[in-house]
Amino acid sequence: MKDLKSLVKKYWYSAAILLLFLIAVFLRVYRLESLPDVLHIDEAGLGYNAWCLAHYGTDRYLNVRPFYPQNFYGGQSPLYTYLLALLIRTIGQGNLSLTLLKIPAVLASLLLFFVGTKSIRLVFDDQKWSIAAAFLLAVCPYYIMSARFALDCNLMLCCSAVALLFLIRFTQTKTLRNLILSGVFFGITMYSYALSYFLIPIFLICISLYLLYTKEISFRRVLLWAACVCITALPVILFVCSLLFHWETIHFLGLTISPIASERMSDVGVTSFWENIKDIIKITLTCGSYRLDAVPKFYTLYPLSIPFIVLGFIGAVYSFLVSLYKRTFQADSIYLLFFLSGLITIGLSGSGYVYRANSFFICYLFFLIKGLFLCCHFLSSYHTGFMLLLSAGYLLWSISFCSFYFRVYTMTDVCPNYLYSISFRECVDDVNLNLDYADLYVDLVNMKEFFFFYYPASPYDTQDDETFTDGIHTYHFLTDYSTEISPSSVYVVYKKNNEFLQNLSESGLAYQTWEYPYYYVIYFE
Repeated sequence: MKDLKSLVKKYWYSAAILLLFLIAVFLRVYRLESLPDVLHIDEAGLGYNAWCLAHYGTDRYLNVRPFYPQNFYGGQSPLYTYLLALLIRTIGQGNLSLTLLKIPAVLASLLLFFVGTKSIRLVFDDQKWSIAAAFLLAVCPYYIMSARFALDCNLMLCCSAVALLFLIRFTQTKTLRNLILSGVFFGITMYSYALSYFLIPIFLICISLYLLYTKEISFRRVLLWAACVCITALPVILFVCSLLFHWETIHFLGLTISPIASERMSDVGVTSFWENIKDIIKITLTCGSYRLDAVPKFYTLYPLSIPFIVLGFIGAVYSFLVSLYKRTFQADSIYLLFFLSGLITIGLSGSGYVYRANSFFICYLFFLIKGLFLCCHFLSSYHTGFMLLLSAGYLLWSISFCSFYFRVYTMTDVCPNYLYSISFRECVDDVNLNLDYADLYVDLVNMKEFFFFYYPASPYDTQDDETFTDGIHTYHFLTDYSTEISPSSVYVVYKKNNEFLQNLSESGLAYQTWEYPYYYVIYFE
C-alpha cells in the first residue's frame, strides 16, 4: 500500500496529462473526414494547390514553386500548403483526401496542447494550474473545432505559442539556446499567415523595449534575436518588399517570390481601427458568422470563461504597470504585449472572422488561468470548493458541447453553396458507375476547386474556368437558367438552384431523377 501511494504521488501529474492528451486526440480525430460536413472553398483550393505542388511543382495557376501559392484573387500562406504537399507525397502516396487535408491542423493542435500546458506550468510554477490549462486545451470548442478546419492561418496559433514558450524559458534561464529558438519560431510563424507580417514585428519591438527596460536582456542579444527572426523569415521579408516596392519576380532558394499572387497589403488601413478591435474582441470571446470555429451558446471557450478572461486581462495589465514602476520583469507582460500587438494588427487590417485572430487564443488561455488564479487567491479559505464547483461547470459544458458537436452539429443547411461544398462526391461517383454521358454539369457556381479537390488533374489541363475535358467526358462547373439542356448530358444540381430547375421544366424534355440529401442527379433515357 505504501508503494502504491508513492507511485501515485510520483506519477499522478504525468497520468493526468496523458489522460487529457488522449481525450484531446479523440476529440480531434473522431469522424475527422465527415465532421464538419462541408468543405470550405479555401480548404479545397489549398488541397488542390498542395496536390499540384506535390506532383508538378506548381500551384493550380501554374506558378512554379511559389512562395505564396495563388488562391483566387489573393493567395495562401506557404506553411500549410507545403506541409500538405509533403504529406501527399509520403503518407498519401500521391493521393489527396479530407483526412490528409486536416492532418497538419490536427498535429498543430496537439502540439499546442503540450506547449500551452508547459507555458502555464513555467509561468505559475504549479502543476495544478498546468493541468487546468491542459483540460481547457483539450475540451474548449475553439481548440477542437480549429483543429478540424484546414485553413492555412490556423497554424499561426501553434507556431506563435511555441515561440512564446521559448521566450518564457529564456527569461527564466537566460540561455542563448532558448533565445535563438524563440527567434527561429517567430520567423516560422511568419510563414503561417499574412497578418503575422505585422503582428510579429510590432510584438518584437514592444517586448524588446520592455525586456531592455527591465534589464532582462542586453542590446547585443536583442540584435541576435532579431537576426534569428530575419534570417528564418528572409523569404517572407523579400515577399513583403516585393509587395511594397513592386519588385519583379525573385527566385530564391528554389522558390518563386512574386507580388502578383497576393493583395493582402491593400487590407491595411486606420479608418475603422477601434471598430475592428471591438468587433474582434466580441467574436473571439463569443462567436462570429462562421460556424466552423465556434457556435452560438457554446462560444469559443464557453460563456463560463469570459469573466475570468476579463479578470485575468485586468490582472495582467496591473502586473505590467507594477513591473514598469518597479522596473522588474513579469511573465504576464509577454502575453499581454502579444495580445495588444494582435489587437493593433487587427485594428489596422480588419476583422470579421475568428480565425483572423487565432493567435489570441494562447493569450486567452493565459488570461483565463490568471483569472482563476486570482479568484482562488481571493477566496483562499474556500478555493477548494470554488475549484470543484467550477470544474463541475466546465465538465457539464464540455459534455454538452461534445454531444451537440458530434451528434447534432451540421453546416450543410446554413452554408452558401459558393463558399462550401455540400458533398457531391457520392453523386458524381454514382453517375460515373451507372450512366453514360458526354457532358456532366456539376453545380459548383463556377468553383471548380471543389471538383478538383475530389478528382485532381494536371493543372496544365485545368486552366479553363468553366469546363474540363479528361479525354472522355467534359465537365461543366456552372448551372443556371442559361445552361443548355441536352439529352446527352447529366446534371448534378443543388436542390436550391431554382434557376436551373425552372429552365429544366420549361425545356419540355422527359428526364429521370436521383435524389440525394442536397442534390438532384438529372439524366435522360
